[in-house]
Amino acid sequence: MNQQHQTIENTNGLAKFYSKVYGYLGVGLGISALISFLVLNVFAESVLPVIFGNPLLFWGMWIAQLVLVVYLGKNAFNDSAKSLIGFIAYSALTGVTISVTLAMYNQQAIVRAFVTTAIMFVGMSLLGVFIKKDLSAIGHALYSLVIGVIIATLINVFFLKSAPVDYFISYSMVVIFAGLIAYDNQKIKVIYQESGAKTASGLAVYCALSLYLDIVNLFLALVRIFGRD
Repeated sequence: MNQQHQTIENTNGLAKFYSKVYGYLGVGLGISALISFLVLNVFAESVLPVIFGNPLLFWGMWIAQLVLVVYLGKNAFNDSAKSLIGFIAYSALTGVTISVTLAMYNQQAIVRAFVTTAIMFVGMSLLGVFIKKDLSAIGHALYSLVIGVIIATLINVFFLKSAPVDYFISYSMVVIFAGLIAYDNQKIKVIYQESGAKTASGLAVYCALSLYLDIVNLFLALVRIFGRD
């Protein structure tokens, strides 16, 4: 009886932890969507020309995003308040950088990318939650490929400037981040169990950040693909 009660408690606790993670994820995506909408539709004439006219500003924001990701990864387990503030700041900054990319594509490509991202996210999330196979080896391999994609992207942007290479990178990103959605959803359960069944906000923010990065990068890759059609 005690074992059954403990199992029920663990199941309920895990469900609450998933809810907290997805709650933070929703907040982050909502902030990014709002900021992006404002930049594209309200402040477009004042913000976009400044960013397009100052490439160093755009790359500075991109570097700031990387710094925030590293910061959140190191502090999520220690300071939940600072982690949440950092996640909100990251989401807002990403909203600006996303708007710069979206400004270069038509609405049809953006809508198609959004719908496809939503469908893929739901499908791969369910796979990650319910699959019995341990995805850790696949996940680690995919994270290694992310580094390769970043390097390839920088080389193509600054040196090759090749449309076919960019096309290949975009499709690679779709495969990589779709797989990471499944892995990161499974990782939520692992983190919860390894933390002693705790639902600390810092851990939830860390997990939400992982899923946020997967969704945003998948969406942007699909925008670039559909934008070429």
